[in-house]
Amino acid sequence: MTEDRKSTSNKQKKKEEIEKEQEEQLHKLESLKKAGNIAKEVKNFIKPKIKIGKNALEIIEITESKIVELGGAMAFPVNLSLNHIAAHYTSPLRDDGLTIEDNDLVKIDLGVHIDGYIVDTAFSVNFNPDPSLENIVQATEVAVDAAKMMAKPNINTREIGKKIESIIKGFKYNPIKELGGHQTERWIVHGKKALPELGNQKGDKMEEGDVFAVEIFASTGEGSVHLTKNSFIYELNPYSGRVPLRRKTSKQILGHVNKNYKTLPFAERWLAKEFRMGVAFGIQELVQQNKLKAHYVLAENKGAYVAQSEETILITEDGFEQLT
Repeated sequence: MTEDRKSTSNKQKKKEEIEKEQEEQLHKLESLKKAGNIAKEVKNFIKPKIKIGKNALEIIEITESKIVELGGAMAFPVNLSLNHIAAHYTSPLRDDGLTIEDNDLVKIDLGVHIDGYIVDTAFSVNFNPDPSLENIVQATEVAVDAAKMMAKPNINTREIGKKIESIIKGFKYNPIKELGGHQTERWIVHGKKALPELGNQKGDKMEEGDVFAVEIFASTGEGSVHLTKNSFIYELNPYSGRVPLRRKTSKQILGHVNKNYKTLPFAERWLAKEFRMGVAFGIQELVQQNKLKAHYVLAENKGAYVAQSEETILITEDGFEQLT
């Protein structure tokens, strides 16, 4: 091949690479905006349905169904966490009868994805008239708004964490040190970069094109959560090697997860719709063999109350664009 022909070929190849990258960026943006619009509509749909006496499973299932009805897919199971439970509760394989009662503080956390591009959003509804809880939901909402306004390329998220901590403590509550905002990446809810709730925690640099879930918790407790013994949400471990599985159901579940959820979290109750028998034992074997990771329910100390607010933003050249 002559130099001229080689040069022309290289230019053509580079042009095709640029066009492909532009197409991928456009697909990402369109997918995120579609997912965000669905999340907004679902929030507006479900918020008025959260009432005293309502069954948790019913709320969770109609929320998830609405996401699908609007053309989205669940980025993770809908979480409905009450009072001192901070995160990762969804209804189990067999309905435990959890019901919203007088004096409950309810948190709804939902995620939508389009082709693996994820938005994550949450809100709280307080039914408790205790004066100490009067501003707990507002504290998280104000902190989310302030954090968003600081978002831009090259800022370190630790600086945003200082602001979040200041606001939550200003309302006389405690941020939760183990929880906070996070980057979302394609097929990954919790990406590499963190957006901490405390100013002394490690931060990461925001860059144009990053997608961040600005997630904030406020607690009347110590500002720390622990793992409970319960897990109703699981996620594929993509780094585990080939391991022998004894149960036929375990192999079937693993294939189903790979095909339908990839690396996104899923609920054990979703599997019950696909497999009539052996779901609990199948999951147990897959966790033991490190093929699945369990997301244990996270809780503050009993008697504490936790509120949560969350919005997803896209970092743009000169700031941010809100997606949810």
